[in-house]
Amino acid sequence: MVREALFVAQVIAGSAAVAETLLLGTPMAPPDRTIGLPADARKRLDEYRQRERSFKSGLAPPRGGSAEEHQLYQKRVDIERVIVSLFNRKDSAKVAAGFALDADLDREAPFIDGLLRNLPVPWLAPYLNLIAGHRKLCDGRTEEGRRQLTRARDGGHPLIRIAADDLIATGHCVAP
Repeated sequence: MVREALFVAQVIAGSAAVAETLLLGTPMAPPDRTIGLPADARKRLDEYRQRERSFKSGLAPPRGGSAEEHQLYQKRVDIERVIVSLFNRKDSAKVAAGFALDADLDREAPFIDGLLRNLPVPWLAPYLNLIAGHRKLCDGRTEEGRRQLTRARDGGHPLIRIAADDLIATGHCVAP
């Protein structure tokens, strides 16, 4: 019974750690914090960490920018790193840099919803649904957020599935 409770706690903690990384762009939690996750997710975590370690941003830092501009730049690099680390595709670096640069970070959910209506790279949809669904949860639009998180979960990527399941179950707004 104690062993089962510990295992459940590890799965919950691992899911929350994955969600935090994907939503905030923080470095992926170390393997000891993601032990209880399913095998397909652990395999993707290993791949994610490998791509995360070798990540090089395609965005140029603002020259002589203010502290606020540098902070915004770092947030965009974090988004770029998550996308590159999630998706092992030939075009992921280009798509990630383009999305990170163009994203309206003050109006994430409406911007993403507009993008999803005519998305030229459908493989990005699960990640975009995760971000917009989470933002809607944080804005108090719980049912709308859960519907979008369900689309993210059902999009086929194991790490996004784990993060979306965690958010659907907890309704938690991950804040920086």
